[in-house]
Amino acid sequence: MKKPKQVLRKKEELLAELKLNSKFLEKMKFTKEKLWPALGGATTSIDDALQNLSIINSVIMEKFLSLMKDKKMSEIDIFTNLDPKDPQYEGLSTMLHLFDDMTIFDTRDFLEGVRNEINLFLSEENKNRKLSDLRPQWLDEI
Repeated sequence: MKKPKQVLRKKEELLAELKLNSKFLEKMKFTKEKLWPALGGATTSIDDALQNLSIINSVIMEKFLSLMKDKKMSEIDIFTNLDPKDPQYEGLSTMLHLFDDMTIFDTRDFLEGVRNEINLFLSEENKNRKLSDLRPQWLDEI
């Protein structure tokens, strides 16, 4: 799963593109005409609005996470996000099938745990690793 290369665009280009994006315009209209006035009516101050938005977001995430505890990985089609032409497709697919009978919540727990372990291993390794072992890739040499 490779990230696409980021392309920097000017503010004017972004604004022009957004004005042509119907989904963005729809969201902006909803925000300005419905959500903003409702938020103003439901809160007493800017601080209260920010706090309520944060609380609501936390509650939504808590409810969603509880759904993740009930749903199995085999119930979501994560494989459509993999490119069969990717040379690592088979390996990633095999790895992901290890979680078929686990909940999404447990799968995320394992994946985050392993990611944290790798970072810990790297941190420990870097304590003894010499700077001369590092292969720098300077911006002016790319």
